[in-house]
Amino acid sequence: MQVAVDFCQPFTLEHSNIRGRFARLGPTVQTIVGQHNYPPLANDLLAEIIALAVLLSSALKYEGLFTLQTSSDGPISMLVVDVDSDGNVRACLRVDEDRLNAMIAAEEGGEDALRGKVHKLMGQGHIAFTVDQGDDHERYQGIVSLEGETLSECAQAYFKQSEQLETAFKMEVHRGETDRDWWVGGMFVQRLPGSASGDALTPEQDAEWQDNWNRAKILMASATATELVDISLSAHDLIWRLFHEEEPRVFDQNHLQFKCRCSRQKIEGALASYPLEELLDMREAHTGEVGVTCQFCNTHYGFNEADLRTLKADIAADADSGA
Repeated sequence: MQVAVDFCQPFTLEHSNIRGRFARLGPTVQTIVGQHNYPPLANDLLAEIIALAVLLSSALKYEGLFTLQTSSDGPISMLVVDVDSDGNVRACLRVDEDRLNAMIAAEEGGEDALRGKVHKLMGQGHIAFTVDQGDDHERYQGIVSLEGETLSECAQAYFKQSEQLETAFKMEVHRGETDRDWWVGGMFVQRLPGSASGDALTPEQDAEWQDNWNRAKILMASATATELVDISLSAHDLIWRLFHEEEPRVFDQNHLQFKCRCSRQKIEGALASYPLEELLDMREAHTGEVGVTCQFCNTHYGFNEADLRTLKADIAADADSGA
């Protein structure tokens, strides 16, 4: 039987108010890593935040776009992941390689000692959680400081501070020898307020369910790094292996894939706001084109003089026909 990859598996623990998610991604992360030439340390964080975004978005009911983005003053100053409600994922980052290389050279233990260390690689800043469901819905955004040792700890702090929800994560990034051998596995459990039925808990029930919560965290933490990224181990088998005494209940998997939303048409829409003379001045000397490269998928779009004149002529014709 072929085991699924690039998925997020929702589950709950019966007779408690604990829900969880398990995600494992390979081809999606491999595609994103392969489209760029980021340093391995940057790719480590990118893989982790992709899994984190997938886990968090799967716990929400939305039709549109979930975005997880960091902004900070360290060598890796930005990470951004989009996950839409159809399971399409894209991601990119911004890194100052000179600063990063200098940090690696100065660090005792070098690159291995820095792997995944948010406070060093990313510095001071914040992480933002955004849900955009279009013009008919209010845009939601939550922000928390980058104060954890890892990205997962930062997300955990967000839920505790902003949502008053106890949440725990277990993440593993497997870095292979090539772009085609990157895998990431992530799991989180979350204690929801009240009982499974939504009723308030008595003090005795609350103490009992706090014990359930502590046990769930310990059981999740017992998952090995290999288990999280081992594609021969199914999500159902791993969840049962960890939580069988808690009577886990699994639901339909959410399947994921890389897909960018950029297009030549969207770039034309952005260029349309500029006067023709300004567009012609924007052309690169060595190509004679206005070049635009998507930061997510690295696709390059070129517009020569004929393209630009046609674009502006079409806009003028549309304006005349609508007058």
